[in-house]
Amino acid sequence: MTVHPNPRRPTFLIGGSLAGGTSFLSATLLQHERIFMPPDMRPEPSFFFKTWEYSRGLDYYCNRWFAEVPESALAIGERSSQYLFGGSTVAARIYDLLPDVKILFVLRNPIERAWANYRFTVLEGLEDQPFAEALAAEPDRTTKAVGIWKEIQPHAYIGRGFYGEQLAGYLEFFDKSNILVLKSEDLAANTEHSLTSVYSFLGVPHPETAIQPVSDFSSTSVLDPQVQFLARNYFGERFPTLVEAIRQDVDLRTLAVTKDDLRWTERIRRNLTLAKNPIPLDCAKLLRDLYADDISKLSHLVNFQVHDWLTL
Repeated sequence: MTVHPNPRRPTFLIGGSLAGGTSFLSATLLQHERIFMPPDMRPEPSFFFKTWEYSRGLDYYCNRWFAEVPESALAIGERSSQYLFGGSTVAARIYDLLPDVKILFVLRNPIERAWANYRFTVLEGLEDQPFAEALAAEPDRTTKAVGIWKEIQPHAYIGRGFYGEQLAGYLEFFDKSNILVLKSEDLAANTEHSLTSVYSFLGVPHPETAIQPVSDFSSTSVLDPQVQFLARNYFGERFPTLVEAIRQDVDLRTLAVTKDDLRWTERIRRNLTLAKNPIPLDCAKLLRDLYADDISKLSHLVNFQVHDWLTL
């Protein structure tokens, strides 16, 4: 395919971390008539995070995600939750190609975020260990990861929560005026106030039509991680789409066609529950101790209270 230069480059990027609130923010901004974001970001672009994507160049990125930008758009952007996790490495890549871009980060209590990240990884069939064991195994797993998993690091539940260190990596390249950091809990509790600051940051007016409530992006709980793990091995690349279809209760006939497909689909359906189990207290205490110094560092970089994250 011939790739032609595309002048419609993004003017903003949304980052943060997996299970941190970025999906909620982007789904809300998608409704604004003067903001363009790709309507389908599953999987997320992650252009500046994934080395194999970044190596394709800026023209590829712009054509892949921003070819349909209307002339009416005042702000153009995309969401890739991994960008903050990439720290100074990703910040350098962004600055090299988009030095004037504005960056939005959404930060959630890193203790609760780690638990939500684990629950999502279990749902996706990539985790078969209990949370405490997964936390203990994280250093060894991330060290031994190979191929694309070395970079994606699906088991980096702890590593993604060092926001202070990661944000400092961005401030090596970008002025503070180019970065807006939102607290996920404030975004959920006082959405309109948070959105007002976002509109001002992006240089767009308030939307002309009312913003509608968006879907709940929290992960469905899993009863037995082993079932999800084995089901992913069975379905392969079809698995994420199948799980999302089951969650949304849509027609599965194009995804599950054989008798074995149907049996596995029913096993997955029975393995999912709407119940939300709280984080195990021993794990919460471990994470609190691990994050205490970084949360203190973060408190000097943002304009909202973060020490409440240490209260269990």
